Amino acid sequence: MTSTIRVEASAPSQAFLFGEHAVLYKKPALAAGVELRARAIVREGMKDEILIRSSAYKEPFRGRIFKNSIEGEGNPELEPIALGIVRLFNLLKKRKGLEIVIDSSVPIGSGMASSASVAAAVSKAVSCLLGCELQGSSLLEAVYEFERIIHGRASKTGPACAVYGGLVWIEWVNGQMRVSRMAYKGDIPLTMICSKESTKTKKMIEKVSELRLRYTSIVDEILDAIERITMTGKEAILKGDFESVGILMNLNHWLLSALGVSTPELDRIVWLAREKGAIGAKLSGGGGGGCVVAMARDPDSLVFELRGEGLEAFKIPIAKEGARVDYVEGLT
Repeated sequence: MTSTIRVEASAPSQAFLFGEHAVLYKKPALAAGVELRARAIVREGMKDEILIRSSAYKEPFRGRIFKNSIEGEGNPELEPIALGIVRLFNLLKKRKGLEIVIDSSVPIGSGMASSASVAAAVSKAVSCLLGCELQGSSLLEAVYEFERIIHGRASKTGPACAVYGGLVWIEWVNGQMRVSRMAYKGDIPLTMICSKESTKTKKMIEKVSELRLRYTSIVDEILDAIERITMTGKEAILKGDFESVGILMNLNHWLLSALGVSTPELDRIVWLAREKGAIGAKLSGGGGGGCVVAMARDPDSLVFELRGEGLEAFKIPIAKEGARVDYVEGLT
């Protein structure tokens, strides 16, 4: 029988504004944590066992915990989360059997960093249940470890959006990614438009890496151009110059397309968004599918027009809070 201890936590998702893929090659990136949240409900479970259920899948995953691994059965899509929890146990030097329910409003494969949002919510809830709730940079590193398990090579952009919310800036210092939350308190008129294609982040990362090996100098020039766009985009946002932000988003999209990570459907959505009133639009995240993020003078009108074209479109307010504990029961 499980205990009555219960912790619920949530974390925002991501709109990637500038610098995806380039950030993996020591270039800066700018993204926003947005109010589309993943939620995790964690209870104590059977000793040395982890049971994970998710609203996204019919089949759960159940596994037995070992020091550095987990052996189990069920949905293989949930197994990396279980392994991430084992790594979290080792970080915290504590462990318990757990039952976890994930209920995420972030579409899987959307390019909105659904995996980082789930990892942040799970890490926040589990650490709270264990009596050592993770905060700030410690939580960021825990979520980043989940991302490396899931994607292999990964940036800290999605984890930073999930952990901190708001606008996050990623830069490289002494060979390491450094994260800071930008001092911007206003809102940004962003719209997200989802394609029916699931993004393939790991595959796209590998694709860019292979292209760079083959055409190093050409790809490096594209990455350098993305870096300049990202730096200029940061300045434009701090000035509230959304016209310039939109134009820079257009430029960033076509450079990502040149790297081979866009698709005909994403390109179509970008053009259609601009036709329907967006100042600018670009793919958001890893590419190969997923979502387009758009900047519009009138987001409500843009959403209406795009829905009229049969697309899933919605406004995405900037998250004022990052990962948080929403409910605790049974802990003293």
